[in-house]
Amino acid sequence: MEIDDCNRGGPREMEQDMTAQYFLPLATYPDSSSGLIMSNAVTFAGYYSAHLHACALTVAIPHIPNAWSSLLLDTPKMIEHAEILSRDRAATLVSAATNLAASAEVELSCRTVKTALPLLHDTAATEARFFDLAILECIADVPDTRIVAEAVIFGSGRPAIIFPKKTLAGPIDHLVIAWDGSRAAARAVNDANPFIHKAKRVSVLSVTGEKPLPEPSGAHLAEILVSSGVNASSTAARFTSSSIGLSIQQTALELGADILVMGGFGHSRLRDFVLGGATDGVLHEPLLPVLMSH
Repeated sequence: MEIDDCNRGGPREMEQDMTAQYFLPLATYPDSSSGLIMSNAVTFAGYYSAHLHACALTVAIPHIPNAWSSLLLDTPKMIEHAEILSRDRAATLVSAATNLAASAEVELSCRTVKTALPLLHDTAATEARFFDLAILECIADVPDTRIVAEAVIFGSGRPAIIFPKKTLAGPIDHLVIAWDGSRAAARAVNDANPFIHKAKRVSVLSVTGEKPLPEPSGAHLAEILVSSGVNASSTAARFTSSSIGLSIQQTALELGADILVMGGFGHSRLRDFVLGGATDGVLHEPLLPVLMSH
């Protein structure tokens, strides 16, 4: 009897009762996370009744041996000042996030994690592995935001939504999928399922002229989505901009997209990590919210 009670309602009803868990990393050094990304994360979590987990990352800076530090400025005091600044920023960010969530009636959990400065971005990726989705900012004139975004997208095994500067989160009515038939694109579609099935309209976008695409790739995906109850259609556009990432984003905006879903592509080449053209273009300058998955 006890087992029957635990399973009552079946898988579908149990799935509906699950609460999505979103992750928000808060940077404290060298730059502090913006108030906008906290506001967007709280707003977005509210739209989808998700539990938001904010993690402030404070830094521990390795100390330089005395033999070296004596040749420099007062290095120990500089290190102490940086670490205090990081801790103070963490407290400020956590307080601000708490107030925003309380005002929006969004469930929020906060924690602070201390990590060595060289491991800051890897720590963000490691923390993101526990959650359904990471919420990130990517600002062209703040390089560290892109470094964190890359680390989380390619190191966490979880999807991430990237919000560009000056963009306010809103409901996803029109979702555009950048589709090239790749494994990464397929993974992104799967990870975006909760948003795809709640969107009023979904467009499957194939950009031609940059690389060969399988036929009838985009149209076939749209057909499958329609058969699962999604209001989906396919569209194609020519690659005309200076970069494929820019071309995809501009076309999505022309279609009236609230969010772009795409696969993140990258691979190791010796000691460097090389991004695919579309991924690099979007991370260089995101023009709209982008759900990216690797």
